[in-house]
Amino acid sequence: MQKICLNSWCQHPFEIYPDEEAFLQKIGFRFGSQVIHPPLPVYCPQCRLKIRTCHRNERNFYRRPATLTGKEMISIYHEEPIWGQADAVYTHDEWNDDKRDFIEHGRPYDFSRPFFEQFGSLHKAVPLLGSMVIGNENCDFTAGTGYCKNCYLINSSEYCEDCYYGKLLQSCKDSVDCSYLYNSELCYECFSVFKSYNCAFVAFSTNCRDCLFSWNLNGCSNCCLCSNLHQKQYHFLNEPLSKEEYELRVREFRSSSAKMEEMCRKWMELKKTMIHRHANIVSSENCTGDFIENSRNCLDCYDLNESQDSRYVIVGVQVKDNYDCSNMYIKPELAYETLGTIETYATAYCLFVFHSQNLLYCEYCFHCKDCFGCIGLQRKQYCIFNKQYTKEEYESLVPKIIEQMKTRKEWGLYFPPSLSSFGYNESLAHEYLPLTEKEARAQGFYWRDIVEKKPVVSKTIPAESLPDRIEDVPDDVVNWAIVCEATGRPFRLLKQEFDFYRKQKLPLPHLHPDERYDRRLRLRNPRTLWSRKCGKCGKPIETTYPPERPEIVYCDSCYLKEVY
Repeated sequence: MQKICLNSWCQHPFEIYPDEEAFLQKIGFRFGSQVIHPPLPVYCPQCRLKIRTCHRNERNFYRRPATLTGKEMISIYHEEPIWGQADAVYTHDEWNDDKRDFIEHGRPYDFSRPFFEQFGSLHKAVPLLGSMVIGNENCDFTAGTGYCKNCYLINSSEYCEDCYYGKLLQSCKDSVDCSYLYNSELCYECFSVFKSYNCAFVAFSTNCRDCLFSWNLNGCSNCCLCSNLHQKQYHFLNEPLSKEEYELRVREFRSSSAKMEEMCRKWMELKKTMIHRHANIVSSENCTGDFIENSRNCLDCYDLNESQDSRYVIVGVQVKDNYDCSNMYIKPELAYETLGTIETYATAYCLFVFHSQNLLYCEYCFHCKDCFGCIGLQRKQYCIFNKQYTKEEYESLVPKIIEQMKTRKEWGLYFPPSLSSFGYNESLAHEYLPLTEKEARAQGFYWRDIVEKKPVVSKTIPAESLPDRIEDVPDDVVNWAIVCEATGRPFRLLKQEFDFYRKQKLPLPHLHPDERYDRRLRLRNPRTLWSRKCGKCGKPIETTYPPERPEIVYCDSCYLKEVY
């Protein structure tokens, strides 16, 4: 079924596929004898992604007082509201106090007012968590993390220790400036790397050790400036060397900033000329998208593993029957237009709901079931706008609210950007689909003017004036401000970070952590599929490489024949 996106600034045609229609008939919410299904979407997939992810901030942290006690805390919520009154924000201890129950903010539904207007009033009344973390130790400046220790400025990560500046790190240790790193240790500037040790500037690789400036390696060790190798050792530019020759070649640039920069340029040039697999999909059946593992029937999905029967999911673990969802973890089933879950069943139009089922339009609700339009509840059932009802009252009232939402054309829409606590430039949406301030405001999003505080330091030094070799850098560099050579933004080094560079014989970074983060994310393609032909056999393929891109892209069978 062909439709046109209803956003006036978009109006792109998009397809609603038969599996989407079947899914929307499968996910239903029962109220007595009546079952209500979500309607067909009216916005295109990219607009739905923007609207959903503008409600998630992973990278921007602010010092602010907790609303309840005035205690200074680190929060993803700025003290100055971007709309309406200031958000009430609590520390984790305050929010999780067993004596506190946010059902006290419950209110009756007013049929004379729009649903989203009333939800916005409730959103401002109910305290929010300073950041969404659990079970961490010494990880104040992290978001979306769990069971981590001694980590700084990482997000969407679990079970990590001594890791700094990264995204989606899982069970990693002693790693800096990495994204999409799994079960790895002593890695630096790695991207989409699995089960690897002591690697630097390596991307899209698995089971590697002591590798440098390489792409698409599998089971390799001591390889440098290599691509598409399988179980090789002591290779330089894909050519075999003796152990002594290899170590001599590598020794020439280790610890020198100038020579490492030259190697980075060669690394990026190698990316342009190497053969690329049409998609990073392994051990999967009937899947399209990118970075999918051990899954089946997952279409137009990205960063997904051990999942099935889903479409338009970005970042998911063990998901089943999820459509238009993001950041879904640990067996969420039957989810639609939802962001941020752990172990849920039957949720739609929700934000940060854990261990819950049968929720509609809920936010920050944990261990709940059969709730509608609620915020901040724990272990509750049959609540509407945080007000408690009997089962019979709940099943009678919710369908009436949905009917009113239909007349106002609100039913079936996610929380609008006008209810987000974040500017577009603070949110995950900006990472996936960057916009200028003018574009964001024209599309109905907020924008926050972020004033960066200058670090209080004993000395400021331009990055290009740093000593070339790590051995020549004095200990008190941790008390300096280094001026990024790309953006002019000053930044400081953590003591633990500096110790890592010395241990690994790596030169000091010349770029601000945000610039390093952004450049790393640009290593991956957009989360969009294009049709093009295999560069070898001419077979039609769906890939994240647009047809006009110059890279050599092979279908799976041709790529595997080339590499193996």
